[in-house]
Amino acid sequence: MTISRPSRSHDAGFSLAEMLVATAIAAFGLAGVAALIGTGIQLQGNARASTIGVNLAVAELERLRALPSTSAERTNGGSLVANAANHFAVRGQTTMRWVIADGPACGPVSWAGPAAPVECSKSITVVAIPPNPLAARSTVTGLLWR
Repeated sequence: MTISRPSRSHDAGFSLAEMLVATAIAAFGLAGVAALIGTGIQLQGNARASTIGVNLAVAELERLRALPSTSAERTNGGSLVANAANHFAVRGQTTMRWVIADGPACGPVSWAGPAAPVECSKSITVVAIPPNPLAARSTVTGLLWR
Protein backbone atom coordinates (compact mmCIF):
# COMPACT_ATOMS: atom_id res chain seq x y z
CA MET A 1 0.00 0.00 0.00
CA THR A 2 1.39 3.30 -1.03
CA ILE A 3 0.43 6.61 0.48
CA SER A 4 0.31 9.47 -1.89
CA ARG A 5 1.33 12.88 -0.69
CA PRO A 6 -0.39 16.00 -1.92
CA SER A 7 1.66 18.12 -4.22
CA ARG A 8 3.14 21.27 -2.66
CA SER A 9 2.77 23.26 -5.87
CA HIS A 10 -0.91 23.83 -5.07
CA ASP A 11 -0.44 25.04 -1.49
CA ALA A 12 -2.61 27.99 -0.55
CA GLY A 13 -0.97 31.31 0.38
CA PHE A 14 0.42 34.51 -1.03
CA SER A 15 3.53 34.98 -3.02
CA LEU A 16 6.11 37.64 -2.24
CA ALA A 17 4.95 39.73 -5.22
CA GLU A 18 1.35 39.69 -4.02
CA MET A 19 2.42 40.77 -0.54
CA LEU A 20 4.48 43.66 -1.96
CA VAL A 21 1.52 44.90 -4.04
CA ALA A 22 -0.85 44.67 -1.06
CA THR A 23 1.63 46.52 1.16
CA ALA A 24 2.09 49.25 -1.45
CA ILE A 25 -1.70 49.75 -1.76
CA ALA A 26 -2.09 49.93 2.03
CA ALA A 27 0.82 52.39 2.35
CA PHE A 28 -0.66 54.60 -0.38
CA GLY A 29 -4.05 54.62 1.40
CA LEU A 30 -2.47 55.46 4.77
CA ALA A 31 -0.48 58.30 3.20
CA GLY A 32 -3.74 59.74 1.85
CA VAL A 33 -5.39 59.53 5.26
CA ALA A 34 -2.37 61.23 6.87
CA ALA A 35 -2.58 64.07 4.33
CA LEU A 36 -6.30 64.50 5.08
CA ILE A 37 -5.59 64.69 8.81
CA GLY A 38 -2.99 67.42 8.19
CA THR A 39 -5.42 69.37 6.01
CA GLY A 40 -8.15 69.00 8.62
CA ILE A 41 -5.88 70.39 11.34
CA GLN A 42 -4.97 73.36 9.14
CA LEU A 43 -8.63 74.09 8.30
CA GLN A 44 -9.56 73.88 11.98
CA GLY A 45 -6.88 76.45 12.81
CA ASN A 46 -8.15 78.76 10.06
CA ALA A 47 -11.73 78.42 11.33
CA ARG A 48 -10.58 79.18 14.88
CA ALA A 49 -8.76 82.33 13.72
CA SER A 50 -11.84 83.45 11.77
CA THR A 51 -14.10 82.92 14.79
CA ILE A 52 -11.74 84.91 17.00
CA GLY A 53 -11.74 87.64 14.32
CA VAL A 54 -15.55 87.88 14.30
CA ASN A 55 -15.63 88.09 18.09
CA LEU A 56 -12.95 90.79 18.13
CA ALA A 57 -14.71 92.77 15.38
CA VAL A 58 -18.00 92.74 17.30
CA ALA A 59 -16.21 93.74 20.52
CA GLU A 60 -14.48 96.61 18.68
CA LEU A 61 -17.79 97.81 17.24
CA GLU A 62 -19.32 97.79 20.73
CA ARG A 63 -16.27 99.61 22.14
CA LEU A 64 -16.64 102.33 19.49
CA ARG A 65 -20.36 102.65 20.23
CA ALA A 66 -19.55 103.23 23.91
CA LEU A 67 -17.14 106.10 23.16
CA PRO A 68 -18.38 109.71 23.29
CA SER A 69 -19.52 111.04 19.91
CA THR A 70 -16.71 113.62 20.03
CA SER A 71 -14.00 110.95 20.27
CA ALA A 72 -11.36 111.01 17.51
CA GLU A 73 -11.97 107.31 16.90
CA ARG A 74 -15.60 108.05 15.97
CA THR A 75 -14.87 110.71 13.34
CA ASN A 76 -15.65 110.03 9.70
CA GLY A 77 -12.82 108.36 7.82
CA GLY A 78 -10.57 105.37 8.10
CA SER A 79 -9.52 102.59 5.77
CA LEU A 80 -10.05 98.83 5.60
CA VAL A 81 -6.84 98.22 3.62
CA ALA A 82 -4.32 100.36 5.52
CA ASN A 83 -3.85 101.58 9.07
CA ALA A 84 -5.34 105.10 9.32
CA ALA A 85 -4.75 107.34 12.33
CA ASN A 86 -7.45 106.91 15.01
CA HIS A 87 -9.12 104.19 12.91
CA PHE A 88 -7.12 101.05 13.69
CA ALA A 89 -6.07 99.03 16.72
CA VAL A 90 -4.09 95.88 17.40
CA ARG A 91 -5.73 93.36 19.72
CA GLY A 92 -3.27 90.60 20.47
CA GLN A 93 -2.05 89.53 17.03
CA THR A 94 -5.19 90.68 15.20
CA THR A 95 -5.32 94.06 13.48
CA MET A 96 -8.63 95.90 13.66
CA ARG A 97 -9.49 98.58 11.09
CA TRP A 98 -12.69 100.55 10.69
CA VAL A 99 -14.37 103.06 8.41
CA ILE A 100 -16.98 105.51 9.64
CA ALA A 101 -19.23 107.51 7.31
CA ASP A 102 -22.45 109.50 7.61
CA GLY A 103 -25.29 107.04 7.93
CA PRO A 104 -28.69 106.73 6.35
CA ALA A 105 -30.74 108.54 9.01
CA CYS A 106 -30.81 112.15 10.17
CA GLY A 107 -33.39 114.00 12.18
CA PRO A 108 -34.01 116.41 15.03
CA VAL A 109 -33.44 115.22 18.55
CA SER A 110 -36.98 114.59 19.80
CA TRP A 111 -36.40 115.54 23.43
CA ALA A 112 -34.88 118.97 22.64
CA GLY A 113 -38.07 120.70 21.53
CA PRO A 114 -38.79 122.75 18.39
CA ALA A 115 -35.24 124.14 18.08
CA ALA A 116 -33.72 120.68 18.26
CA PRO A 117 -30.33 120.08 16.71
CA VAL A 118 -30.15 117.62 13.83
CA GLU A 119 -28.48 114.38 14.72
CA CYS A 120 -27.32 111.84 12.16
CA SER A 121 -26.45 108.20 12.47
CA LYS A 122 -23.11 106.97 11.21
CA SER A 123 -22.44 103.69 9.48
CA ILE A 124 -19.39 101.76 10.60
CA THR A 125 -17.58 98.80 9.11
CA VAL A 126 -15.02 96.98 11.23
CA VAL A 127 -12.64 94.41 9.76
CA ALA A 128 -10.48 92.03 11.79
CA ILE A 129 -7.30 90.88 10.04
CA PRO A 130 -5.92 87.69 11.61
CA PRO A 131 -2.17 86.99 11.73
CA ASN A 132 -2.70 83.80 9.70
CA PRO A 133 -2.83 84.83 6.01
CA LEU A 134 -4.93 81.76 5.16
CA ALA A 135 -7.68 82.64 7.64
CA ALA A 136 -10.56 84.74 6.39
CA ARG A 137 -10.90 88.38 7.36
CA SER A 138 -13.97 89.07 9.47
CA THR A 139 -16.16 92.08 8.67
CA VAL A 140 -18.94 93.51 10.84
CA THR A 141 -21.17 96.44 9.83
CA GLY A 142 -23.37 98.51 12.10
CA LEU A 143 -24.68 101.97 13.00
CA LEU A 144 -23.48 104.52 15.52
CA TRP A 145 -25.92 106.91 17.20
CA ARG A 146 -24.76 109.93 19.20
